[in-house]
Amino acid sequence: MYLKTMKKNKTGIETPEASCNWHWVVALVLVAGLALAAAIYPASDPDLYIMLATGRYVAQTGQAPTADLWSHTAYGQPWLMHEWFSSLIFYGLFSLWGINGIILFKAALLVMTFGLALYTMKLKRVSPHIAFITAVLALLASSYGFGERIQIFSFFFLVLLIFWLEINRAGKIKYPAFLSGIMGLMILWANVHLTYVFGIFIIGLYLFDEIIFAFRKKAWGLVKKPVVSFVAGFAVTGLNPYGFDNVWLTLSYYFRPELQKADAQITSSLLEYQPLLSPGFSREPLVIYGMIWIVFSAIGILIGWRRLKFSFLLLWILFTYWAIGYARFLWLQVFITLIGVGWHWQGAFSALNSKFKITNSKFRIPQNVLFAGLVLLVLTGAGLYQRTGKHIWQRVELGWKPRMYSDKAADFIKQHREGGKVFNDFDIGGYLLWKEIPVFVDGRIGPYFGIRVLQDHFRILGGDLGLLDKYGIDWLFLPYAKTSQTEDFDRFNKKIISTGGWALVFWDDACLVYVRRAEKYKNMIDRYSYQYVNPAVPDFSLEPKLFLGELTRRIAEDTTLLMPHTLAGNYFFYHNDAKMAEREFQKVIKIDPYNAMMYNNLGNAYLRQGRVGEAVESYKKAVKIDVNLGLAYTNWGYLMEAKGDTKEAIRLYTIATKVTPGDAWPYNRLGMIEMKSGNRAGAMKYWQKGAKIDPNSESAKNLRDILQYKK
Repeated sequence: MYLKTMKKNKTGIETPEASCNWHWVVALVLVAGLALAAAIYPASDPDLYIMLATGRYVAQTGQAPTADLWSHTAYGQPWLMHEWFSSLIFYGLFSLWGINGIILFKAALLVMTFGLALYTMKLKRVSPHIAFITAVLALLASSYGFGERIQIFSFFFLVLLIFWLEINRAGKIKYPAFLSGIMGLMILWANVHLTYVFGIFIIGLYLFDEIIFAFRKKAWGLVKKPVVSFVAGFAVTGLNPYGFDNVWLTLSYYFRPELQKADAQITSSLLEYQPLLSPGFSREPLVIYGMIWIVFSAIGILIGWRRLKFSFLLLWILFTYWAIGYARFLWLQVFITLIGVGWHWQGAFSALNSKFKITNSKFRIPQNVLFAGLVLLVLTGAGLYQRTGKHIWQRVELGWKPRMYSDKAADFIKQHREGGKVFNDFDIGGYLLWKEIPVFVDGRIGPYFGIRVLQDHFRILGGDLGLLDKYGIDWLFLPYAKTSQTEDFDRFNKKIISTGGWALVFWDDACLVYVRRAEKYKNMIDRYSYQYVNPAVPDFSLEPKLFLGELTRRIAEDTTLLMPHTLAGNYFFYHNDAKMAEREFQKVIKIDPYNAMMYNNLGNAYLRQGRVGEAVESYKKAVKIDVNLGLAYTNWGYLMEAKGDTKEAIRLYTIATKVTPGDAWPYNRLGMIEMKSGNRAGAMKYWQKGAKIDPNSESAKNLRDILQYKK
């Protein structure tokens, strides 16, 4: 065996560096099971369709795209698609086994990644106890990045590269084999994901370690092989036509303001590009586990500092800094440092053991008992976490996330488009181009850089509808807004309706489709338009025969829809028929038991009937399913305020301001509480924040009233 049951250090003290191999087997099985549980869930990543479309193009033409082919705003513009091979793999999996093939492949690759990390720690004589805990914490911190994205290849490649460098450093592989492996890995990586640039960086840092070692030993011949490895690893990335360009682009990013400006404009609306401690993540487990991992790794490095090398220190500092600034770098930080963190914690244990004689104490816990306790602790934690309904141990399920996209809406546009151009939301662009509908914009940055399309996209959503005429737009394809963007979405839809130049011709559980009122679409509009029901901005003051009549028509067209029942429930609630509202909301929950908004609405219906306890439970269920549903926190807070529990109301309103910073209502309620307590300055502070969000809100009205009263 490579590891014996126990090993004595130089002082004769037994250490857990070499425990029974069955500990490693159990650790591997458990970590693999947890990785599968965290990775197998319905697909929902909007960029996946871009990868599938790219893979389809490569399969059909035998070459990678070099220019935009799928938009009507940037057609023919250069597009450096270096990630063609991973796209081809995804497309192949999708063609053979559908989306489930991609989900299971992703899960299997993650299991291999964590398995290889554990094996590398075993080779470095890290105890299974430390390796197990390190891997579990790493899994928790990185699981937010387990989507159906090509970055999962990079997770594996990062661990594989570090494994390869470590066994070479330990002399367990001959140099020709090592060099061939490095070159093969970098060739593959350069055609799979942009993070191969980090791979080159890591090889360079290991080279720097060797330079330091050679300098200390005054043996410069030791540098030759690391230099050759670095040069060869970098050189072979040039087999990808854009390999060197991407390295230069990455290096020059911080010196090119125009790149930074374009990047900021795009990523400002994407949650994963926000700081780890930003309000948008405030209720996500990602923050808790991310900070636990960072603190855990920092403590291990500090206590086990005698093992610290320059390469690892720089990697940890750099990627931790990026992870705190941009949440998506957290999972890269995890996989780059995972093996090193376990190694340093082994050093930390050795240091603590040397100082406090832990393994020589009469209170020493037997190794088998200790390991069994760790296993029980992890399994108990996983079970409890599953019961909370949060997002790490998601219910294991395959397929697509329900109501994510609408095949029927895309087919409707393809059938009736008549060459008309489509304006679409940023996230839905990948899906539309996969459906072979020319898009206004999508998740790719390259084709749109420098031609103002991205800027104009945001200006249109901000209300500059004149740009729709400039681009010759006839169709609007709009998915429903995220909970944190509902105010902006509502304003845009209201502006579209107010012009009178657009007709709503299709809607379902996923999106809305408008068409320009033009002569060539007249017959289609007469047949399909909705005059009284718009799910984005419903008018509940309409007579029942008008509003409910169109809902009945839509249900007859598609009996699987949930949105008509949602709208009917809200309509009944508006007209004080809480019992009928409850019935409609329950219909939705029966089909979709993980619909957080319906539990919020159901809570409102219960409250209207005086069923306070059931209302509270519904609000709790809503925020358990969606920790960022600010509306549920606000409604729950309002209930607690009415009951006289001001402290709890303030807590809930405050959470609402963090998870949905674009909603002025919780600021209004916080201001009212302060005003009732006699704190006029505190009230004005909250109302000013609400008025800044929405000048027409209750906060703004109360602020104007108090300022006028002052005068």
